[in-house]
Amino acid sequence: METTCFIAMITVVTGLPRSGTSLAMQLLEAAGIPPFTDGQRLADTSNPQGYYEAEIVKTLPQDSAWLAQAEGQAVKVIHLLLPHLPDNREYRVLVMGRELGAVLRSQRLMLERLGQAGAALPEARLRLVYGAQLAQMEAWLAARPRLPVLRLGFEACLANPLNSAEQLLRWLELAHQQPDQQQLAGVLKQRSPQGPSGDGDEVEQQT
Repeated sequence: METTCFIAMITVVTGLPRSGTSLAMQLLEAAGIPPFTDGQRLADTSNPQGYYEAEIVKTLPQDSAWLAQAEGQAVKVIHLLLPHLPDNREYRVLVMGRELGAVLRSQRLMLERLGQAGAALPEARLRLVYGAQLAQMEAWLAARPRLPVLRLGFEACLANPLNSAEQLLRWLELAHQQPDQQQLAGVLKQRSPQGPSGDGDEVEQQT
């Protein structure tokens, strides 16, 4: 049974681009947490199951009133915008992690498909930029020790779907409710660890 606390809770999904955040949103949806999306960014070759995004999230630095609409839902928030979440709401944060080299390869291939120049940025520069951004994210999380945080590794999700599903359900306090581990693990098992790109796009088709 849902409680008032659960209904008010906003489940924030965050991580680097191409780290598996859309896959995390799909897992939460399978667990019964509705996604806060607007459907504006359509599914494509890079994310055939969809991006699970809402354009209004980008306005967070200027306007956070829309968060009232996201209560009881899962919302995808890029790591750079976490500091703009107001402290007057209740959150739990699911952080998706992925090996940085795989993130960069996946992002490069996605940008190439879109014909965007960002794909040409040197990998060494991107590593430095992302490293600094991740350090900022970790500092923000560390400053909020009472914030419920779950870290899921993209590679670990695919290597051990049942264990990852159990972690998620326990964190959501749904370990003894439907759906069970097998149902969530099935979402992960649909992805093959092999793919033509070798970057995880075909593995997850969800980042």
